[in-house]
Amino acid sequence: MYYDFYLYYLSYLSSLYNGYPLIIRMTLLMVMLLAVITLCGILRLLFIGYKINREERRKNKTKQHFEEKLDFVMRNKANYDVEEIQALLDYDVSKVKKWKWELVTDLVLSVKNTVEKASALNVINYKNCLEALGLTRFWEKRMRVATIDRRREVLQIVGEIDNGVNSGVLSKSTFHKDIQLRKAARDLYTSQDTYNPFRFMEENFDEAFTQLDKLRLHATLIKKSNEGKLPNLLRWINNSKNPNYIIFVLREIGFFKQYEASATLLTLLDKQENKDVRAQIVITLGELDYFECAPVLIDRFALENSSVREAIIKALGGLRDEHTLAFLVETYQSTADVNIKLLVARSIKCHGEQGKQKLHQLKEDARSGTKEKEHLLLDQVFSENIFVSA
Repeated sequence: MYYDFYLYYLSYLSSLYNGYPLIIRMTLLMVMLLAVITLCGILRLLFIGYKINREERRKNKTKQHFEEKLDFVMRNKANYDVEEIQALLDYDVSKVKKWKWELVTDLVLSVKNTVEKASALNVINYKNCLEALGLTRFWEKRMRVATIDRRREVLQIVGEIDNGVNSGVLSKSTFHKDIQLRKAARDLYTSQDTYNPFRFMEENFDEAFTQLDKLRLHATLIKKSNEGKLPNLLRWINNSKNPNYIIFVLREIGFFKQYEASATLLTLLDKQENKDVRAQIVITLGELDYFECAPVLIDRFALENSSVREAIIKALGGLRDEHTLAFLVETYQSTADVNIKLLVARSIKCHGEQGKQKLHQLKEDARSGTKEKEHLLLDQVFSENIFVSA
């Protein structure tokens, strides 16, 4: 019926302008098309504006109802039961509308972050708030039914909530074929699980270990170290063949100052064939202030490739004693490579006043020997020292 109606008027318009030149008919067609597009654009803008205003009203209403109460509960030193919090918030989980869950979650996390920055967060009350509002159950359910893209967002929200995670619900994602979803789930498992949190670290975390994975895992290890002492990270090196993963673990050993790993790291120098891994072992030994490794590093210096040699020079800059300083001075005098000289000079500078005296002596020798390049090089090292000190 409507089809015939529109077809009739379309035929009428066509016959009405049939005798006009082509340019006029084309102009009329373009005007009609632009009118329709403009009308659709106006309607769309009105609809978007309506949605934005509706969202703002909902946010303000949610904020007015919950914010002060949540802030009071999370800051209070007295512990409240779930039933008491439900009564205080005047919130019935069974009658919550679908759109409200995410708004309440955002508000809870906002209040939590504000209170946490003020070092006033009552963790028990915070977890009871989550239980009273039903947020943990809601996001676990959402994790089961969400699409892949949406599930990654849900995993991030569950990680921010930081109230543990149901490993049974998460297991579907930890072995998913989608690489980003799998990695996000494994990182969440490591940060949230209390029974076996380092399970996926023992399995090299993932075949493709990227820079983003390093950032995620580093943040997770910091969180775990704040909760208690980390296990010896060396145990995740022996089972791995991925150089990137091994280098990451070695850096974490240095970052978390796991001094008990020093002796074992020194023995790994003979076992590791990858030059980048050996270089990182040397740097980590220097960060751990393992002075016993200095004679071994000095003996290996002439046999190693350039990247490991540079790592040894940097490590010896932090291992301050007479023997390492003498070796660095000897290395400076015996090498002709300007870049190596600069690196060695910086390591000599790290030896404090004795190092500075040696650098002044080397500078005088360069001046008397008309070695202009070395003189400029040492001036650069001293200027860097002044800049850092300032």
